[in-house]
Amino acid sequence: MNRVGRLPFLLLLGGAFLLPLGAYAHDQDKQDAPADKQPDTGKKAPTKNPKNLRKLQKELATPYKKWLEEEVPYIITDEERAAFLQLQTNEEREQFIEAFWQRRDPTPDTVENEFKEEHYRRIAYANERFASGIPGWRTDRGRMYVMWGPPDEIESHSSGSQYNRPMSEGGGQTTVYAFDTWRYRYMEGIGSNIMIEFVDPTGTGEYHITMDPGEKDAMAKIPGAGASMLEQMGMSSRSSRFTRTDGSTAPVGLAGANGGGGLESENEFSRLEQFTKVQAPPPVKFKDLEEVVSSRILRNQISFDYRYDFLRITGDTILVPDIAFGLFEHKLGFIYGHGPHGHIRSS
Repeated sequence: MNRVGRLPFLLLLGGAFLLPLGAYAHDQDKQDAPADKQPDTGKKAPTKNPKNLRKLQKELATPYKKWLEEEVPYIITDEERAAFLQLQTNEEREQFIEAFWQRRDPTPDTVENEFKEEHYRRIAYANERFASGIPGWRTDRGRMYVMWGPPDEIESHSSGSQYNRPMSEGGGQTTVYAFDTWRYRYMEGIGSNIMIEFVDPTGTGEYHITMDPGEKDAMAKIPGAGASMLEQMGMSSRSSRFTRTDGSTAPVGLAGANGGGGLESENEFSRLEQFTKVQAPPPVKFKDLEEVVSSRILRNQISFDYRYDFLRITGDTILVPDIAFGLFEHKLGFIYGHGPHGHIRSS
């Protein structure tokens, strides 16, 4: 074979070897190509990046997350919160929110929901009145105001003012940090004459709730300053303030001069229980979503056998046997049977 004849043969042979290599290289390019350059098949590939999933979830839940964490965190119950977090669609969440306000509406037959309007009014008031570096509704005073409304009485003291202790706190005069004492005549589910104290020992304007009446005493750790009445009389020592077992560092009161204590709620567990209850969501007064009718279905309680025995007489009349009275006619459409517990008539 001459050179001219061999040339087409060599080209054909080389192409036979190059075709598999080209297909292999094309497959490798498809495998190595980034995900965003995969061929479009008309179907959207699922997002596998966890960051993207979290971002989508955050964007989807933004209004409902705000409702749960910023609008109703103090009044929603643990059961309601758990139920809300298990909802899958926005439609279900909207229905839940509507039902949430309805079950708290004191006048469900009217258009207005007084509870809802009052709740958002309290939030606005708390933001205006109690803000201190953080929104007012986030402060302890704002939280109590949103949950329980305005107190019946407020005793307010500025920082550095002189304070005459009640005898339950040891009596005598001292200098105090800024503090407020709120009194509620009655709290649903807690009791009567509830006292809540807020103190600002840092002077920043951010009062925090406390169950220790001695925390507001600015002279508590200064020797010889702000002594209580019993300490002045030698009936109690300053060190006894810090060895109490009732959760307080206030001076020993007159009732506890012999080692007891003087606070109105002396039992430390009672004090802790009240302190916990006032920070729990208020009870729902209007539980219209609760079950009002209970039903009980019983099956297979009475067993019996029955059969149909009849003789057609005319087009709309049949003859039926009766155990007690013999044969008599019935209009078509009524069947008469019997069992061990009596007769059964059905249509």
